[in-house]
Amino acid sequence: MLFPHTETRRVALRPAGPEDAPEAYQILFRLGTAGLPVLDTYTKNFGAGLSACFLVHRKDTGEVVGLGTVSDPTPAGHVRIEVHLAGPENAELAGEVHALTANFAFAMWRVRKVYIHRTSPDAGALGFGPDHSAMVRAEAVLPDHTYFHGRLWDVHIFAIHRDDWNAHGVALLKQIV
Repeated sequence: MLFPHTETRRVALRPAGPEDAPEAYQILFRLGTAGLPVLDTYTKNFGAGLSACFLVHRKDTGEVVGLGTVSDPTPAGHVRIEVHLAGPENAELAGEVHALTANFAFAMWRVRKVYIHRTSPDAGALGFGPDHSAMVRAEAVLPDHTYFHGRLWDVHIFAIHRDDWNAHGVALLKQIV
């Protein structure tokens, strides 16, 4: 049985509610997130379609450095997670935040797959490292699927299957929590 960890030695995921919408918006805005609506609309719809939403806190500074979300599960047993970390100095936390978010989804719901959408084809950018990257599968590419910064971008869809998480993810969590 998986435990829904929300902290490692370096980061903590804290539940985000409607009062956190402006702070979450600022993170996405600073990152140049495509399709971001105006603040009032974002705030009004904050959390819609999500089973979980977290602000990511650095434990050394207490600073909010990111946003992590888990979509509502589909009838087929899939969820999509998103991790947004502000600032290049926080890129080193990507693996821990992805691991905590994926594990939370597997621990809380009977999902078969956790999907991650990225514009980069590099699954290594998820931060799991070479020992645990085998659990991430490239499943699809949607060519020219999204438009931002003046151009079309491919969207690469990666998946972590529950069996792969049980084999590799649990070991990863033991290293970081």
